[in-house]
Amino acid sequence: MGDDDDRMSTFSYDGDGEPDSFNLVELQSVVDLHFLTSCKLEKLAEGGYHKVYDILRSDGTPLDAVIRVASPAFPKDKLESEVATCKMIAAFTNIPVPRIYAWNSDASNPVGAEYMIMDKVKGTPASLNWGDLSEEVKKTVVSQVARYFMEIFSLRFESAGSLYLSPPSPQFVIGPIISTPFYRALDGFVRVPDAPISKNVDPNRGPFSTVTEYLSSNLRAELEFISNHRPVVLSELRKYGPTHLAESRLELGERVMRKAVELCSTYPGNMLIPPNITTPRRPFSLKLDDFRLSNIMIDTDSGRVTGFIDFEAATIAPLWECAVIPRWLQDADDPESSYEGGTSEERNVLRAAFLSAMEGSVQYPEWREAYGMGRPFRRLTELLCFQVNVWASNDYEIWVDKHLEWAKTHPGIGMPELDE
Repeated sequence: MGDDDDRMSTFSYDGDGEPDSFNLVELQSVVDLHFLTSCKLEKLAEGGYHKVYDILRSDGTPLDAVIRVASPAFPKDKLESEVATCKMIAAFTNIPVPRIYAWNSDASNPVGAEYMIMDKVKGTPASLNWGDLSEEVKKTVVSQVARYFMEIFSLRFESAGSLYLSPPSPQFVIGPIISTPFYRALDGFVRVPDAPISKNVDPNRGPFSTVTEYLSSNLRAELEFISNHRPVVLSELRKYGPTHLAESRLELGERVMRKAVELCSTYPGNMLIPPNITTPRRPFSLKLDDFRLSNIMIDTDSGRVTGFIDFEAATIAPLWECAVIPRWLQDADDPESSYEGGTSEERNVLRAAFLSAMEGSVQYPEWREAYGMGRPFRRLTELLCFQVNVWASNDYEIWVDKHLEWAKTHPGIGMPELDE
């Protein structure tokens, strides 16, 4: 979280790592200049990496707009990609999203952070009182979410990465991926504190013309980091286990990661999943990152969805990775579930409503196949963002070895997981 005073606001990362600050006075000036009137800011919400301020006229009357400030932990183009994603969804679907008026993705600006000015979406985050809503209202919400998910699923692309706007014309293009392993810092911690911030884009970030390139990108980036900063990685490993075992654990982790890179080329590799995909030359779709109840704004009386918000780290990914049920609708014991959403019984009822709404789309059969066939492969993608300290495990080496052997004789077919 962080603290605000009259002039500065801080991302403190819950006291971990080095805090980052930005200038509230300069932020106020940005808002005044945009609306050509004297305004004031009132903090609406904050998380680990963002703060959102309501924009009011100086007399307190609302302007129905907010300004959201991003922590400098992200790569420069994260905000640019979120703007493009929101604009594409607005242009090619019926999903209600906030209109973005202005943005600045240069954290060296006078504010000292990236920011965007956009509509204030009416309604309440579904997460605030989900447990208190009636079953019928919840069904109304999930039915709309299902239809909107299917609209997103219908968006198809030739390559993987993240969306951007191509200046000077407002054309949508696919560029470097926005994903956690490529952030400058996590919770304030920078892996190489004294290293200068490079303005060059990591070549491992794509865009990617094949699924294999996309899947292996984080692994290749981590192996390259190890090659360039071996003492730093050894220091990290000493924090997670016996000091005298750091070198051997690093060797184990490197070996397992190289095997995992090989696995990415065959499991499923570049095979189409499902094989009868209707857009074989465009096998990628839009994947929303960590879609939570807090990302859905609703009218709590009727259940009408008033907007989807926060498209940070949305990516263009293989179709089978995009065909998902929201985690908060999965059974509480399901590996693809999350902590929110209610009891398993409540989720079962709502998941049935979600799937019933999906069935109304002509693309439902393709979504159903991609969802079912992609489930084992999504288990692999959940591991790919890990750093070497996680891969330095005999259990993971056994897991990778088993899946490598399976893929040799079962191309395009996921290996059943014993824990499911």
